[in-house]
This record gives sequence, C-alpha cells and structure tokens, in this order.
Amino acid sequence: MERPNVLWITLESVRADHTPLYGYGRNTTPYLHSLCEREDATLFENGIAASIWTPPSSASMLTGTHLSTHDLGTDGKAGYKIPDGLETLPERLSEAGYETALFSSNSFLSAATGLDRGFDYSKFVRMTPSNFAGIDEVARDSWRCLFDRVLANPTLDLGRLRQDVRDGKNDLVRDQARRWLKRRWSGTSPFFAYAHVFSPHHPYLPPSRYLDAYPSDAPLDVEEACSLVSDLYADGEEMTRRVATGLDLTDGEWEAIRSLYDAEIRFADRTTHEIIETARSRSDRDLVIVVTADHGDLFGEYGLLSHDLVCHDGLVKVPMVTAGIDDIADGPNELSQHVDLSYTIGALAGASTEGFEGRDLREPGRRYAISQRGVADLEAYREHDPDFGSEFFEDPITAVRTTEHKYVTDGRSERLYRLPDESQDRLADEPETASELAAVLEREGIEWSRGDDGERSEFDDETRGRLRDLGYIQ
Repeated sequence: MERPNVLWITLESVRADHTPLYGYGRNTTPYLHSLCEREDATLFENGIAASIWTPPSSASMLTGTHLSTHDLGTDGKAGYKIPDGLETLPERLSEAGYETALFSSNSFLSAATGLDRGFDYSKFVRMTPSNFAGIDEVARDSWRCLFDRVLANPTLDLGRLRQDVRDGKNDLVRDQARRWLKRRWSGTSPFFAYAHVFSPHHPYLPPSRYLDAYPSDAPLDVEEACSLVSDLYADGEEMTRRVATGLDLTDGEWEAIRSLYDAEIRFADRTTHEIIETARSRSDRDLVIVVTADHGDLFGEYGLLSHDLVCHDGLVKVPMVTAGIDDIADGPNELSQHVDLSYTIGALAGASTEGFEGRDLREPGRRYAISQRGVADLEAYREHDPDFGSEFFEDPITAVRTTEHKYVTDGRSERLYRLPDESQDRLADEPETASELAAVLEREGIEWSRGDDGERSEFDDETRGRLRDLGYIQ
C-alpha cells in the first residue's frame, strides 16, 4: 500500500463550541464544514486537547505523549525544551522516508523549545517592521500582505491598516506552506507538512475584510469592540490584574469580545482552506488531512480570561477533523485526543509508534481522555489580590474524563464534575466514579517530574517581549 502524504493544520485557541461543526449558530468555519461533508472525512464530536496552552499541547501532538512525559510546560512557563531522548513524530516519519516541514509564527513552535526537531525544513515567521527592509521571500510575502490589506481598507484608516498588517502572521504561514508544497517538496517521497495557524489568539483583532461578520445590532460597534479588546488583552500583566480584581464586563462587552473572536476564527478557516487546497492540487498520492486546535479560550468561566489555570471544556474541547483516513473505528460521539492523532498518523505512515501514549483511531476502545496542566503561577494574581485563587490547583494537574464525567487531581486533592456542569464538585455524591477514573492514572503510568532538569528553552529578547505581551511570561 502506498503511503499517503499528510497535512496537519493546528489552529490556535479555537473552542469547539464556537464552530458550527459543534452546533454553534454562527458560520465561523464554512470551509471546515465543507471538508467534513467528504465521504472520507470524520468529525470527532469529543476531541480533547492534551493541555490548555500551546507548548504542552503542541509537544503532545509532535511527540505522541502526555505533558507529564514530554515535560514541555510542566513548569508553567515552557522554560525547558523537550527531552533529547524523546523521539518526535517528524523524526520517526523522516526515518520512514518522509519529507517533513514545519510552518509556524508562534515562538513556541521553533528551535527555542526543540519542537522543530525532526523537520527537514522548518520556517518560523513573524510580522515585524524589519520584514519590509529585506529582499527575501519573507519580505515579498510581507509586502503582498500589505497590499492585500490596503485593498481591503479603501478609506486608508492608518490605525486599522497597521493592525491589519500586524495580524498578517496567518498570511506568512500560508505563503510559506504553499511555497514549500509547490517548489521545495521533491515530489519523489511522501510529505508530512505541519502548519500552526496563529488566529484566533487574543486580542481578537481580525483583518478588516473579516469584520463584516461582526453583528450590526451588537451593543458595541466595531470600533468600540476593538478598543475594548485592545485594552483588556493589552499585555499579560493587564490580563492578570483584571482577572485578579474581578472581571466587571457587561453582557454587551462579552458579546463584543466573542464576536471579534468569531471573526478571527473565520480568518483561520480561510487560511486553512488555502493551505489544504494547495496540498490537494500538489499531492500525487492519497492525502491525509488533520485539522485540530491546540486549545480553546475562556470568556469568563471561573472568572478567567485567555487560557490559564483550569482544564475546563472551554479550553480542552476542541475541533478535531480528519480526511483521507478510512475505517475510523468508534462512532463520532466517542472520545479522541491529540495523542491519538499522532499515533494514527505514525501507523498510517509505517513509522514506529513505540512509546506513543495514544491509540490508533482505526481501533476501537477509547473510554476516557486525558488533559494536563503544569504548575500554575497563582502568585502573579496574588500580587493584585492576596486572597486570589483558593479554588485553583497550584501544582500540576491531570484531568481524566469520559463523555459524562471529568475527574481532576493534583495527586493530593481531587474533584469530580458531571459534564457539562463544571461548577459543582460531585466527589461526595459519586465516589465510585472518582475511584474508577483515578485508577486510569495508575494504568497509564502518569507521573509528574518538576520539568526543571533539562535543556533550557532559548528565546531572544524580542521574542520574550512578545511572549510577555501575550501573557505567557511575567
């Protein structure tokens, strides 16, 4: 059997319940909807992310292991690279004869964390003023993005144009992926291409052409909404302060935030469309497509913003779609998780899956799924409110869930939720269910290290500044 080409696209911060694939009222993902209508496509109704933010979830997808195994993010800061002895999915695919490529505008998917390991070609791009001073392909792509944004901004609102160009990271990733598929891939070996699409990461300021999706009858107009998110998500310190002192947003303001978020998802869907269609036109053999998200985002659940502190379904229940994989075993309502995708791709490609902690999606049997979070930096919040966070776990946590229950523990304390309600602890009501799910941790061999004995991640000063603005480091 000829081994397939594989295209894997990971979207940033997309909640499953903000896509029509999972019953949402707004058509935020028209292309993904059309992809799911293919006979060989599968929409996983209960797709569960490995973690609640990019480094650990991405590391799980690219190593096929849980956070407690690969350790990227156990310290809560992604301060250490993935272990040298942990063989990645792209390394295994390269050994199996695949040409491998990574396209990312997220600093966490780069040489800084070791997540570029095993890729024959790795391109990390970001939209900066220096792009426009060069003559290389990134400069050409940046100028093309600028011209596109000018055409979509006929009034030449310079403030809006500046933001439109700043949000051009999707365009750069798309252009690099398409260029590799058209010019750099040899065509003589199967390919594994992995693209990380940065939208809709906060502050949810979509390009102007996608603002037509913003509801005309919203309590806040577009400019007011953009001003709101610019202030609310100004930097990590401001988000921490607002959460610690209490989010005092009105229903209209929350609706404005969600509407801009939805417009950003539409932007990500368009980027996904353009990359996939290029891959389909270039593929000379069967093409397997994977589309998922690294995590979701919170809009006031537990009084929180962004993606921090909890393994709530707003963060860990994500879109999960495949196309080109026959004989998916379980029904669409069964559980699936990131490491299952990794295992399945490795098996399809004829690569080694030894040490992977998922299962082949073509085999039945997934009864539970696991999500994890590393150390929580509650002290950052307590600088603004000394009493903040008594309800949150500080040490690393593991959430084991079925379709009906979610069990969360840090190894000392434990809680049980009856889904979809994650506000009331049912531990006292259903101790047998809690014991059953706790036993999963022992069977899976879940053991935490402190994540502080490996090679340190290497971020330059500019990248550290960007990560600080996004709220990832203090």
